Amino acid sequence: MTSEIGSSPRGATTAWDDEEAPKGQDQLKLAGFFVGGGLYGIDIMRIKEVIQSAPYPTRPVPHAPPIIEGVITLRGVVIPVIDLRKRFNVEVDDAAIPFNKLIIVSVKGRIVGLKVDKVLGELRVDADEVRPAPSMLSASIGDDGEDFFSGVCKIENDVVFVVNLDGLIGSTSGSDRSR
Repeated sequence: MTSEIGSSPRGATTAWDDEEAPKGQDQLKLAGFFVGGGLYGIDIMRIKEVIQSAPYPTRPVPHAPPIIEGVITLRGVVIPVIDLRKRFNVEVDDAAIPFNKLIIVSVKGRIVGLKVDKVLGELRVDADEVRPAPSMLSASIGDDGEDFFSGVCKIENDVVFVVNLDGLIGSTSGSDRSR
């Protein structure tokens, strides 16, 4: 992970030590990150690594879905890069591009890079605090019927959208190839 892990969003408090969490309560460990002004989280166990985006030139792929920015080569492995700003319909901020991070994750047996604005670090959330994502937040567009978000929770005044990687990535391959 990067050196940014451990900073907290907008003054949020999180349980950083096992001693701070009440005993007997299941906790989810999420990796928090920002895309635009939104705070998102993914299961920390799905992350392979977090890298700075700038040193890895992204090469475009002809006829790829619009959210696929291209591919990078990381230690000899070609990895597709999905720009989450495009995926979440957030306007691209050219000033933030030099600071973008790539979260390398495993999805359905594939390694994929998720381009985000800023990686926040580990967020620990009590499992019973995560609510199902409202049906209005359903953003799946493929035939697989999976949603982008598996849940929503609050950390102080911030809402964290828990990303469903399988739903997020699953609908990139299919009928969404119009360019």
